[in-house]
Amino acid sequence: MTKRTTAGIGKSRSKGSILLLVVGLMFLPSSGGAKSEPNGVESADGLIKYLYNDTRHVLTSPLRWKQNDILLVTTLSIGTGELMLLDKDLQKAAQRNRTIDTDRVSRWTSRYTRRITNFTIGGLYLSGLVLKNHKLKETALLCMESVILSEGITSGIKYAVGRARPFADKGAFHFDPLRFPPVSYSLSFPSGHATNAFALSSVIAEQYHSWMVRLISYGFAVLVSLGRVNNNVHFVSDVFWGGVVGTSVGKCLVKFHKKEDGMRECEIVSIREGDGIRWGILIWL
Repeated sequence: MTKRTTAGIGKSRSKGSILLLVVGLMFLPSSGGAKSEPNGVESADGLIKYLYNDTRHVLTSPLRWKQNDILLVTTLSIGTGELMLLDKDLQKAAQRNRTIDTDRVSRWTSRYTRRITNFTIGGLYLSGLVLKNHKLKETALLCMESVILSEGITSGIKYAVGRARPFADKGAFHFDPLRFPPVSYSLSFPSGHATNAFALSSVIAEQYHSWMVRLISYGFAVLVSLGRVNNNVHFVSDVFWGGVVGTSVGKCLVKFHKKEDGMRECEIVSIREGDGIRWGILIWL
């Protein structure tokens, strides 16, 4: 009876500690002090236009890649291919070094990754409403978009590739591409959990240039990724490419909005000289 009680208290303390960490991540960016600004998404029409423009920008971004972008994508693709060659050895090493502690952490991250993501997005948006902070609300919307778009891209790749998971014990190069419905042990590449975590973390890290925010954000994403390898449900290359997808989409969205904000400021300044600031804001709503 005592053992059960002690175990229950231990679990409660563990959950409480991680909850405090998530709450800290949620409110830490609020110290940025951004003032409330019109953002064009207060109405349903504005929100739909906001989401449509962002989705279109992300999905068409490969058409605007420059030489450096192509070089980076090529390098990451080659790196992923090289990891695939090492996947089997890395999988064996990870399973040899599994412990009770790594299993405990990995089970928790695998179970609660999406809940933490939803909790963080909701917390950021509610904080923005309460504090009347535009940047917090914008960050929440960007996080939501990043997660949805990233997971959509990842799901498409999963079905197209059909890679077998490590626990199926079919090796690192067993594929059932474009199979519907997919085999139960397939859909390993890339990792959805890693994509989710990095899609969230990259937006927060790009919005708030604080080493503490970046440490917590990316630390969480790395922990989730390592947990998937520890649980033998993904190869290292799976979580690596999931991180690439999530980070790329998150950074793309933030960069797009910073550029748009700059264009809006210039347009408002030019209109102010003529018809006044109010008309400038209304145009961009």
